[in-house]
Amino acid sequence: MIFNFKYKQLLLSTLWCFSGGLLAQTADQVTDFTRAAKFDDVSEVKSLISQGVNPNTKDPKGNPMLLIAVREKSFKVIDLLVANPATNVNLPNSSNETPLMMASIDGDLSLVKELVSKGADINRLGWTPLQYASTTGRLEIAQFLVVNGAKVNALSPSNTTSLMMAAQSGNDQLVKYLLDSGADLKLRNTAGFSAIDVAALFDKEGIKEGLMSRWQKLFKETYPGGPLKNP
Repeated sequence: MIFNFKYKQLLLSTLWCFSGGLLAQTADQVTDFTRAAKFDDVSEVKSLISQGVNPNTKDPKGNPMLLIAVREKSFKVIDLLVANPATNVNLPNSSNETPLMMASIDGDLSLVKELVSKGADINRLGWTPLQYASTTGRLEIAQFLVVNGAKVNALSPSNTTSLMMAAQSGNDQLVKYLLDSGADLKLRNTAGFSAIDVAALFDKEGIKEGLMSRWQKLFKETYPGGPLKNP
C-alpha cells in the first residue's frame, strides 16, 4: 500500500512540474509561502496553491515548505500539505533532512505517524529518522519506527548508529530497547568510537557500565576500549 502511494505521489509531482506548476511561482509568492508556512497561515497557503504555486516549493535556503511547517509546528499547514497528493513528503532540505526526521527529533509521535502513513521513508540513505529520534532520546518514536521497519543498525555518513546516539542522549530505556531490537554493540563510527565510547565521552556513566556489562555477557570478554579504527 505504501509503495502504491509513493508511486502515485511521484506521478502527481511529476505531472505538476510538466503542467507548469513548478514554474508558476514568483519570488514574491515564494516569500509569501515561506511566511505562511512559518506562521501557520493555512488560508494563504490554500490561496497560493490555487494560483498554481507548487506545494514542493523551497525557500531560498533550500527548505521545502512542509519541512518549514514541521519545524515551526504549523499544524494546519502541515495537514493541508500532507493531504495534497502532489506534496513530496520525502523532499529534503539542503542538509538532506526530511520532514519525518525533524518530526522524529522533536518527538512528535502523531506527526510521525501521519507522515509515515503518507509514504515518508523510514529507511533512507544518510542520517535516518531513527537516528534523529535517538539523538534526543525519543523512546516512543523509536519504538514506532522500529515496529514499522526501521533498520536498527543503519549507518549514517559517519557510520554513526542509533545506539550511539541513544547512548549520547542519556535515555537508558531507549538504549535497552535498541539492544533488545538487535542493535550491534560492536559497530564503530569513522572516528573509531563505539556506543560504549560515546557514553563515556558524554559522561553517561550508568549507560557506559550497562553497555560494558552487556558486552561481557555477549562476547565473553572484557571490552577492549576505544576509540579503535575498524580493520
